Amino acid sequence: MKTKIFSLTAIAFLLTVMSALATQPETVQGEYLEARSVSVYVGACHYGAEYVEGGREATLVWNIHQGTWNGVSLEGLTVVAVVTAQNNLAIDTSTRRSVLYINEKATSEQRAALTDLMAAKRSETLGEIVSTERAPITFSKEGVEYDLRVGEALTLSVSRYPCQNCTQPHQIWYKPLEQLDTPIVGKSTVYRYQDKILSVTWNDGEDTNNIFVGSFAM
Repeated sequence: MKTKIFSLTAIAFLLTVMSALATQPETVQGEYLEARSVSVYVGACHYGAEYVEGGREATLVWNIHQGTWNGVSLEGLTVVAVVTAQNNLAIDTSTRRSVLYINEKATSEQRAALTDLMAAKRSETLGEIVSTERAPITFSKEGVEYDLRVGEALTLSVSRYPCQNCTQPHQIWYKPLEQLDTPIVGKSTVYRYQDKILSVTWNDGEDTNNIFVGSFAM
């Protein structure tokens, strides 16, 4: 009798654990880069001069280390969004438009999952997604140096600061568009974008303190 009771208890415990695992929300995690069209770390005068006319564009990069969405593994994929608005992105959420670039090595199921993930989790950040494009995407990191290539549309080379505490907090004027717990600022050494979809282009070959780097989870 005791053995029967023990077996029933064990079965009930296993069913409880399996139910809990089945209802756990899916999460996607990895490394994040954000390049803005203004200096995010700078003196007050420089910030004020750029604020009104600048800051209308950004590049958001999610390099996924692990995670699933809609039951589809997204491990090892990179998705890039180029976002623009009529005013500075720090204040303008109503006119944002974006293009998503998804790594061409993603399967059709992964592309669908990534598109749905961004629409479900980052709709306010991205605004209207006007197009989703397949492209060869390369993302590499060596120490504090990052390089991103998105076909012929985008080139971004980044050098971040070695640590979060290397900068003066009062000179960091913006917040990342992604939800980051401990963002680190950095600079772009090359930042070029040209595509016909959004009708915006830029080519910044000078070092600019316009970068946020951190880990994301969504």
